[in-house]
Amino acid sequence: MLRKAAGNFFIFNYAIVIIIYLAAAVTPYLNPAYWWFVGFFGLIYPYLLLILVVMTICSFLIRPKWAIAGIIALAVSFTNIATLFALNLPKDFETQKQTGKLRVMTWNIRRFTPYNKEIFDPEHNNLSAIAEEVRKYDPDVLCFQEFFTGTSRRRRNLELFRDSLGFHHVSYAQNKNGYSTSSSGAIIFSKYPILNKYVYRLPNEIATAAENPVAADVVFGEDTIRIMTFHMQSYGFLNREYEDLYKIKTTEDTGLKASRNIFRKMRYAFSMRGMQADLIRNEIANASYPVIACGDMNDVPNSYSYVTVKQGMSDAFLEKGAGLGKSFISGRSKFLTWLPTLRIDYIFSDPSFKITQFRMVTRDLSDHRGLITDIELPKK
Repeated sequence: MLRKAAGNFFIFNYAIVIIIYLAAAVTPYLNPAYWWFVGFFGLIYPYLLLILVVMTICSFLIRPKWAIAGIIALAVSFTNIATLFALNLPKDFETQKQTGKLRVMTWNIRRFTPYNKEIFDPEHNNLSAIAEEVRKYDPDVLCFQEFFTGTSRRRRNLELFRDSLGFHHVSYAQNKNGYSTSSSGAIIFSKYPILNKYVYRLPNEIATAAENPVAADVVFGEDTIRIMTFHMQSYGFLNREYEDLYKIKTTEDTGLKASRNIFRKMRYAFSMRGMQADLIRNEIANASYPVIACGDMNDVPNSYSYVTVKQGMSDAFLEKGAGLGKSFISGRSKFLTWLPTLRIDYIFSDPSFKITQFRMVTRDLSDHRGLITDIELPKK
């Protein structure tokens, strides 16, 4: 009797997990601008997947017939699962570029603020270390988010990359920092000529904690490619929110007070990213040339942002990376540093292009990992 009751209890919970899992698998196709709560499902999806797999294995031992339901749920969500893992064997990255291939690098450099610091300090930044990594990989096109530059001697970061590192062609979504002579934003550096430059001004109502996307038509041999980079809405967590995350994790209080402010900021970010993703997708769809789009999406693969922007394009990490590809390593939250599923930086390319290799920067120089990929264009 007890064994039967335990089995029934397990199956009841198993059925609930399957329902929640399937709901999470559908959420990438619902715009959080209208269905804000679906953003939370994207964050927990990998863990729901893990729970479902474990429970499905257990069901074979308890009620074998019920395991079929779990297998069907996993089968119909194969597309979701495929975006989580790069099922490739780890492979060394050849730093020596091959002729005819375009090397693209993207990186949210957090205004050159060192990984273990909170506030930018022009006297003590990691500009030289980041420049060293760029020299090491020698990309043809370099995209930065949260790029910072100014006119004073210690802040002429644009000149360093343009003149000292050979990126003579620049497209910059320059945002002035108040009344100062410094500015920040998304930027594209290119060693190849830029035919046209674009800045897609986000409407004020959807740009509170995002940077204007920027694009450049880069002439590469006989081809012209539109390079686009973006930095979508962040959660805008401050020290208080990071402390609240710790409280929730360690259950120092009931979690209600700590959760309220975090919940509000996350809800707002989900909605903003939904609208920003639509705008970026529209620009990609209407581009005059094949597109390579990259940057900090601040969203995970099982999200509306990812599915909308990627739509029909290749994901460089999935093509040539390995494992989960965590790209956000935080710097102020041990909890977020530990989470293995925060892949929020991407390089997408036109499906006619071939991704030949991929790598992430391994040094802790920002709260994000830089991404590097080599792309081969179709022969004419």
